[in-house]
Amino acid sequence: MTVKYIKYLAIIVVLILVQKTLIWLISLSSLNITPDLVLIAVVYISISEGKIFGSITGFIAGLTIDLISGSFLGLMALSYSITGFVAGVFFTEGDKNLSKINFLVIIFLCSIVSNLVYYVIYFQGLALNFFEIFSKYILTTSTYTTIVSIVYIIFPGKKALKEGY
Repeated sequence: MTVKYIKYLAIIVVLILVQKTLIWLISLSSLNITPDLVLIAVVYISISEGKIFGSITGFIAGLTIDLISGSFLGLMALSYSITGFVAGVFFTEGDKNLSKINFLVIIFLCSIVSNLVYYVIYFQGLALNFFEIFSKYILTTSTYTTIVSIVYIIFPGKKALKEGY
């Protein structure tokens, strides 16, 4: 049991490091749109373990990113905590077979929620209206994150390979 949690922690740490150092390699456009790799991991962990564990994982991952970036302490922690809770709603005890298309829909929904919380608070007081924030930042980042999460479909896990998915 603890091996699984150590594996989750290692994955989160690696993804945070990639997110903060190498993500510029796949960023798009002048708006610097990047996929949120840590969010994908938080959603996966939340679907696998439930709302409470997902919220805690999201909080720890978000707070770590906030401490590394130093821009708005606690905002990413709040955003990922809410995302972990929302993704944890899709957790079903004993049912480990989540369809891959459903996973993409959940990623997109959770990314919208996460980016909505983050960008609405982050851009508070600026001359941007909600439609600009939603179209330029929330929708584009969420779409790109969902596209990158297709890796889950392309590279199935060992269990899925044995069962023929």
